[in-house]
Amino acid sequence: MSDVGCWVLWFKIKQLYGFFCMINKWNQQQFWILGLLLIGLSWSWVPGAIAAPQSNLSAQSLFRQAYENRYTWDENFPGYTAEVSVNYRGNLDQGLIRVEPDLSISVSNLEDEEVAEIIQSQLQMEAIHRRSVSFDQLHGKHQFKLDGQEETGVINIEEIADERPESYYQVKDNQITQVNRVFGQIAVKVDTLGTTNTPEGYLVSHFQTFFYNANTGDLLEREDVRDFHEKIGKYYLLTNRTIRYAEDENPEDKLTADLLIRFNDIQPL
Repeated sequence: MSDVGCWVLWFKIKQLYGFFCMINKWNQQQFWILGLLLIGLSWSWVPGAIAAPQSNLSAQSLFRQAYENRYTWDENFPGYTAEVSVNYRGNLDQGLIRVEPDLSISVSNLEDEEVAEIIQSQLQMEAIHRRSVSFDQLHGKHQFKLDGQEETGVINIEEIADERPESYYQVKDNQITQVNRVFGQIAVKVDTLGTTNTPEGYLVSHFQTFFYNANTGDLLEREDVRDFHEKIGKYYLLTNRTIRYAEDENPEDKLTADLLIRFNDIQPL
């Protein structure tokens, strides 16, 4: 795996480990599994429309076009500071955060140490989403194969990489709308449910992650995440995140979020 891939993997796993430790649902092996899944996608959901016929493009071209349209911060990103307010299962906390130009994160003044770790890992995940990494660095050595097109226009794509399990994607209208992967006893699916268009690229505003028993197909966990970004100065920054999780029900139907984060008084460095 490349240095870039390792860097991405480390932060992905740390973010997921922190959150699921708080809800006491997952063991350390499962966090490694999900981290590998997210590296394959690099959270690259994007906008636009590919002119018909899509099927005439190669699988790699379809995936590359989607990947390269996502919104990222450029090399001049200055970093920023903000106040953070957190509601975790009805418990309120407040503190300060700082994101450096090199995307390192610091969190201070939160009373609950576990909540502080969650905020740090959520910001690290956001920084990974916004960090600009070329397609060739992350996916250039992998093979892509078309695996059929559905009546709805969804194109199924398989990514084959020597260093990790195969990935299966669904692409439509220049968006990666779904990713599936199986690791041992766990299967994971990520669905994009909402997006926000910007002049510089596309931001995911709503997605759900599903965790299944790979042998039985039983649903183990389902997580619903909603984000809101605002343009502050030159850059779009995360200002709100809500997370709902459930086992048997649709977490989207829950009236109260399990984790609600609000960033206020954002100031570029």
